[in-house]
Amino acid sequence: MDPNVARRLEAVTPEDDDVARFTWPTRLAHWVLAGPFLVLLGSGLTNYFPTLKATQFAGERVFALLHVVTGFAVLAAIVVVVLPLLGRRDARADLGALIRVTIDDYLWLQHLVLTGVGSASVPPRVGKFNAGQKLNALLSAGALAALLGTGVVLGINFFSKAFFSAEFVESVFPLHTWVSLLFIPVLLGHLYLAMVHPSTREALRGMTGGRVRRRWAARHHSAWLAEVELAESARVEVTRS
Repeated sequence: MDPNVARRLEAVTPEDDDVARFTWPTRLAHWVLAGPFLVLLGSGLTNYFPTLKATQFAGERVFALLHVVTGFAVLAAIVVVVLPLLGRRDARADLGALIRVTIDDYLWLQHLVLTGVGSASVPPRVGKFNAGQKLNALLSAGALAALLGTGVVLGINFFSKAFFSAEFVESVFPLHTWVSLLFIPVLLGHLYLAMVHPSTREALRGMTGGRVRRRWAARHHSAWLAEVELAESARVEVTRS
């Protein structure tokens, strides 16, 4: 290794430098789903605004067509982009950490409740994802599956009435609507924590640029940071040998 690189690694100040959090496969999978989902939410909500709902171009309702086309695009993106990305080691590792449930998740939720009611509590060591992030992922995945499942029926019916009976479509539409409305608070909470809340918005840097401040990681994901620093120490030892 270049001696200048080795010296830079040794000169790193643990409290001030950045640490790699997400590689590009995980970030791409996130944004391929998150971006269109916001479009789907926005276009779907136009149903509650008659003027927007009635907006037409070339004889088609603009926002309804946008909603349906985006929905099918998400399905295609899952098959063509997201699933292949999960074949990459880093993305699989992140997914594994996201769905793994440990005693620390219970302790994190307990700590959240205790501090919320003003009781003293020692925060547990947290891995790459805390229990709140895992619950958000679970609710998001469930909502996405329900919305895509019902959306396929409604989307096909948008283009042709020949496939499903009117009664069946009428039974699916309320489910699609209610799942959307119930998921909005979850989404708003996620956006608030990622973009506004001072102590958690650093996480957005990890999902955009892939890196976060080491001090933030030590405060919010100490167990994960310990694993990262162990790997960093091993790399430094290799450069010395």
